Amino acid sequence: MLKALSNVPKDPDLGILSVDLSDIAGEGAVFKFREPKAADIFPDAKELGQMRVAFPEFPDPMLYQIYLIARTYLPGPADDGESPVRAFGNLARASKATFFRILGEYTAKFPLDSFDDRIDDAKNDSAA
Repeated sequence: MLKALSNVPKDPDLGILSVDLSDIAGEGAVFKFREPKAADIFPDAKELGQMRVAFPEFPDPMLYQIYLIARTYLPGPADDGESPVRAFGNLARASKATFFRILGEYTAKFPLDSFDDRIDDAKNDSAA
């Protein structure tokens, strides 16, 4: 039965997301993100704990979004090792409109709602 899993088609490659914030952050402010992998969807417990300390006002679902965006961010040459988690967390704190603009484009390109749907479908299949 497990051999049948090798016949499951791969998910389509959704490519790279580029979010252009040049209109508000200056010329060339284009942020790139890769498609999340399954492991990216589940935060590392240690890092999530550090995020709770750094951003105590954010509820866990928001921390998960920051973590996911940060984890899939493709660093640019000028980033100099800056923490994406800290940068996107600070952005969410300072400018929620800009953060939600990034998040909106991100979820439009890489929809995660299908993940919940797949879990529900699996539960329904097993109940049948």
